[in-house]
Amino acid sequence: MPHKVILALLAIGSFAVGTDGFVISGILPRIAGELDVSEPMAGQLVTAFALSYAISAPVLMTLTAGLSRRVMLRGSMAAFLLANVLGALAPTYGALMTARILAGVSAALYMNTAAATATALAGERYRGRAVSMIIGGLTVATALGVPGGTLVGQLGSWRLTLALVVVLALPVLVGLFAVLPAVPQPPAISMRDRVRIGAQRPVLLAVLANLFAVAGCFTVFTYLAAFTRATTGMDDARVSIVLLVFGLAGAVGNAVGGRLSDRIGAQRTFTASVSGVALAMALLAVLSSFFASGSAAVVAVFLAVTVAWGTVYWAEPPTAIHRVLDLAPTAPSVAISVNSSASYLGVALGGAVGGAVLDRLSPAALAWTGAGLELIALALAVLPGVRAGRKPRAGQPAGGLREPVPEARP
Repeated sequence: MPHKVILALLAIGSFAVGTDGFVISGILPRIAGELDVSEPMAGQLVTAFALSYAISAPVLMTLTAGLSRRVMLRGSMAAFLLANVLGALAPTYGALMTARILAGVSAALYMNTAAATATALAGERYRGRAVSMIIGGLTVATALGVPGGTLVGQLGSWRLTLALVVVLALPVLVGLFAVLPAVPQPPAISMRDRVRIGAQRPVLLAVLANLFAVAGCFTVFTYLAAFTRATTGMDDARVSIVLLVFGLAGAVGNAVGGRLSDRIGAQRTFTASVSGVALAMALLAVLSSFFASGSAAVVAVFLAVTVAWGTVYWAEPPTAIHRVLDLAPTAPSVAISVNSSASYLGVALGGAVGGAVLDRLSPAALAWTGAGLELIALALAVLPGVRAGRKPRAGQPAGGLREPVPEARP
């Protein structure tokens, strides 16, 4: 089976995971209404998914290091599918929260294993392209899966949205059983070694910058339906248009971010992306007082800023991965898992902070808060000692650990 086919299958799986992780933001009002909770409380479903992902990723990847990647991919996708079945049938908020936690844990196992599998199949020469393909599944999810799932939820029920995720995941699970070959697998890396690499100053600063960059975006994105409704007067059905615009812009941004990282360097691309998101957030905050009229011109300006926001934000995830790979080139799977955990901690932080702001202040304050978090990310990114792309000295592998050459395991 050609590796491109396997990579495409893994990317479709990441599309399902991305749709599931992000689509809740678009159907929060429906969930809150049916389960009789506030929108900020419903937003904690996003936080729970992200937090369970972030915490479980390094722990479970270490505990399951002796299992083959085929077993990990199949098992994690089966658990992910089950979590969404349980979520679609959940009778209470507590049951839905439990299902979201299971979905986050299984998504963490799948995405980290998929990224490691992609790099193993592609080889070092095409490692960046392989990772970008897996991340591309997430960006396409924001472009198509999230607005599509949101529209389904708004026209029918939020339960149908989770059922849609099940429909997306099922063929991936079948494909993993049908065509996935034995995959090269490196020897296990202990939790101590993972922590040691992640705690080194350059890597730590890089992942913290990524954490705050993601948090700034998701402070607003988690509550985008409420923010859009309050600032433009759009009804819930039209929010899917905003999500579609954001997602399509994100697909472009992901491609541009990868190319710019290769051309001008990951450090410059990352700082430019974070600066652009901070500016877009500030514009949304300043202009929010003019958006309430709901006129065609106002909506057009809002969509234009959203396009800019989506483009510059989604240039950041592949760039963040390149940064940590540059800083720990001899331990790529550790670098990916540490960065992945930081990203989902950022989603959790953004959801929690955004919920508190929305509950106590106003939708407009979400954008100012997001801009502030982006500025923290920018400050961390330009601190001395976090210049991605520096090469380790001869005989001194980056991160103090070199991953052994992998061997195939069935």
